[in-house]
Amino acid sequence: MDNTLKALLAKVWKDAELDLEPGFHEFEETVVVRVSGGVEKKPDQYVAGTTGLPTILTIALLLQKSGVTGPHALKLLKECITEAMANGTDKDTEIAARVKEVQSVVETVKRDLIAKIPKQRRSGRVITKDLQVEVVTDDALAPAAA
Repeated sequence: MDNTLKALLAKVWKDAELDLEPGFHEFEETVVVRVSGGVEKKPDQYVAGTTGLPTILTIALLLQKSGVTGPHALKLLKECITEAMANGTDKDTEIAARVKEVQSVVETVKRDLIAKIPKQRRSGRVITKDLQVEVVTDDALAPAAA
């Protein structure tokens, strides 16, 4: 249960802002954490193992097998990266038409290549929206004055 609580706390507080200056900081604190509510664990899934694909190596091999090598390959790759990054914000009609064309290639790659990669198990999501976590301060723990 200890590891489960640690993992849940990390998940709940993963986006908490850390206010530390650069440098080494020592801590010696005792805290009490009150956890209440519930969590939902979704079942594991089997998904295409795209995270295991070596993207940079795949691109380099594609360029080499296409006959594009050396400085020319780097120039083309730089242009493609620049265009791909701009496509999210630039809605120019010429670019939009090219993006639509590229999307059909992306769908073909997903359907004919990625879908045929052996599926890998991915742990089911943990939903913590109904979990309340609170740090109880020393003041709240101090015995009442007599």
